[in-house]
Amino acid sequence: MQAGRLLGKTTRAIQRRAGLHGAAMAVRSSSAFADRLKELSLAKTAAQWKDNHPNHGKWKEQFATNGYLVIEDLLDQEELDVYKEIYRQLMEGEIDSSSHRHDLGSHVEQKQKGAENVCQIMWPSVYVDQLECGPLHQRTGEISRTILGDDLDFDFDMLIAKDPETNTPTPWHQDESYWPSMPDKRAVSCWVAMEHTTLDNGCMWFVPGSHLQPLRAHKPAAEGAHVLQCEASEDEGVPQPLSPGSCTMHHGRTLHYSRGNSSKTTRRGFITNYRPAAMVRWERELGFDHGKKGLDKVDHSIAGEVYRNAGHTEIKHTKPSKTA
Repeated sequence: MQAGRLLGKTTRAIQRRAGLHGAAMAVRSSSAFADRLKELSLAKTAAQWKDNHPNHGKWKEQFATNGYLVIEDLLDQEELDVYKEIYRQLMEGEIDSSSHRHDLGSHVEQKQKGAENVCQIMWPSVYVDQLECGPLHQRTGEISRTILGDDLDFDFDMLIAKDPETNTPTPWHQDESYWPSMPDKRAVSCWVAMEHTTLDNGCMWFVPGSHLQPLRAHKPAAEGAHVLQCEASEDEGVPQPLSPGSCTMHHGRTLHYSRGNSSKTTRRGFITNYRPAAMVRWERELGFDHGKKGLDKVDHSIAGEVYRNAGHTEIKHTKPSKTA
């Protein structure tokens, strides 16, 4: 899932809470993490990490059967701490990602004053130098090539966070419904837990084997909304709680959803996506870049067919206000 709509008032409240006012808005150097990320990757290459993982020989078969995969301990605590700090700075505005930030849950009433229902920041790698060189991207790329083929390449990344008691479900959907119809449908998304994910704070649910079935009919979650939904239920699905630093991998056609966060803890996911390099080039030649140029420049006329069928060829993305 990717770019949606912003709640302007919510975003301004978040900036006030973080002390971000007008010209005084703080922006930390995006190069601050570069050396540390490279250092962590050099200490243990992605190939070395995979070879040492006890279950790597089963990944391809499990993914082919179920359409998703659970990987324990993608990151150790030292590595996770670096990504949690990157996440914090992006969420609190120390790194200003307002051009790529919006409320993925803006199709329903705001649940908590001063907080997005579901905060999404597209393309953190635009803001953090050498982010793609760090162990999270390198290892999820290695897993992706193991389960779907050596030609897979990085396509995009994003953050999705559910603050405490925002209680906004992410509707059942298949990621493929958001994208142009590509000749090669292979695609995989990796969802890395920054803290414990549970039933109460919104862990991922998947429908096993759904990637082998036709794409279900999708529709906007509300009139004018970017967020899509389809018919599915928890009766079909399997919840996948995660420990910090562990992750799930799911196919672009795998049905998935998450409950709202009804707990008093945050639920933050760091997400990367991969597909064949030829399809990444195909997308970019079409002009589709998953909002990399900014959410206000997303052209939904070349995105998933459901937008054209619903008449949603132009969806407004309100930028975060930089005034008090």
